[in-house]
Amino acid sequence: AMLQVNASLRHHCPNPRSPLPPAMEKAAPTAVARKRESDGIAGSRPRNRARGGNYDGNWVAEDPISRLPDAILGTIISLLPTKDGERTQALSRRWHHLWCSAPLHLQANSSLCSSLRWRPTIINRILSDHPGPARRFHFPFIQFTPGDIDSRRTELDGWCQSRALDGLQELNIYYGRWSREPPHISFLLPTSALRFAPTLLVLKIGSCNFPSEISPSLSFPLLKQLILRCVSISEDVFDQVLSGCRALESLQLWDILTARRLHIRSLTLRSIGSRARSACTQELVIEDAPCLERFVSLYPPDISFETIRVIGAPKLKILGLFSPCVSTLQIATLVVKGMSPVSLANSICTVKVLALYSSGSQLNAVLNILRCFPRLEKLYFTLKKHPKMDMKNVHLCDPLDPIECLAIHLKKLVFENYKGRHQDADFAKFFILTAKVLKEIKISSPKGNDIKWVDDQHKLLQVEDRASRDAGPEFRSESCP
Repeated sequence: AMLQVNASLRHHCPNPRSPLPPAMEKAAPTAVARKRESDGIAGSRPRNRARGGNYDGNWVAEDPISRLPDAILGTIISLLPTKDGERTQALSRRWHHLWCSAPLHLQANSSLCSSLRWRPTIINRILSDHPGPARRFHFPFIQFTPGDIDSRRTELDGWCQSRALDGLQELNIYYGRWSREPPHISFLLPTSALRFAPTLLVLKIGSCNFPSEISPSLSFPLLKQLILRCVSISEDVFDQVLSGCRALESLQLWDILTARRLHIRSLTLRSIGSRARSACTQELVIEDAPCLERFVSLYPPDISFETIRVIGAPKLKILGLFSPCVSTLQIATLVVKGMSPVSLANSICTVKVLALYSSGSQLNAVLNILRCFPRLEKLYFTLKKHPKMDMKNVHLCDPLDPIECLAIHLKKLVFENYKGRHQDADFAKFFILTAKVLKEIKISSPKGNDIKWVDDQHKLLQVEDRASRDAGPEFRSESCP
């Protein structure tokens, strides 16, 4: 239904403030058109009639969507882009009041504004025309110049205080700048943005300074997803924010500044994504996360915390992208330095999915990593452009001491960024010839659609001698899921 409304807007209402085009009248029911012809007035304006579907100064659509209850139509409108949702008022009298009564989803992106420059008048008009309640305020790139920082902050503060945004459930604010000076971390998040804390389900904040002091009573009782990207925040404020998120399930941390170390304690958190550049926070400690199932490094995989300690995550199932740039990785009692486990006696049996970034690592080191995760079912490799891997003695592994996951559990094997060089082929070939219960082998390569190249790779990989007869390599030209 939403797609049908959107299509009608594109074809029939190019300008929401202009009269409806004649094409709308042509959409009248066939029976009405025949009646007009039989009356001899085919070319004249039809008389007003009480029955729906006829012309009475406004087009009244007699389509099935318009017969739906207001609550359903309001939901459809709220799912449309902001501009298209407002334009539905021009469809007919039936639709005229619906936009103002539907929950407001305000997406202040380039589709709403004619350019990426700041257009506050558009936002002001929408907030003044719509009485609320609001569900989403999405402004992914608030741009400013060095001379207008204060005015931009004042405008954003005014928007956040608007009654039309009462009950907001999703807030997405990301700052930007037009010049290289001052540094992009110079915009203070207005404290008025925190007034939505009691109702927020999703909070995304980027490229700004988080307030240095917040109310001790601040809490986010309903918040499910929190994303902080290029945000300057102190350790104490981060701990206070996180402790107030009593229903949080997903947390993403991109290049956090100011805090030297981040501690995570959450009884509800299920997923964590992280990335840290050299000038950002370098240590992440997950102390108590009893429900955590997924911990991944965000792209690119070679930018990460120097030290990661996962002390209390007994349900961890998915781990990646694990790369040599992490100098120390601790998961429960397992400690890995670079790509070398300190001891092979410690293993993590809960992890079922592992993603490894093979930059600068030796194959033997990768195999030692796999010994620490004996119950792996899915294994993902991202290969660097010029991997330097020591293949010496890899085929001389002791058959009396096999790698458990390769022999018993591994069902899916994926290689990303496979270029087909001999280093890539030798690395992949080892797993194809060793993993005995594979069901899927997917190889992502820029040449994945080149039939001749794929045939040559089959020979290099010795596919006919693969350990599992249930899986043959499937080449793709795009990233594998």
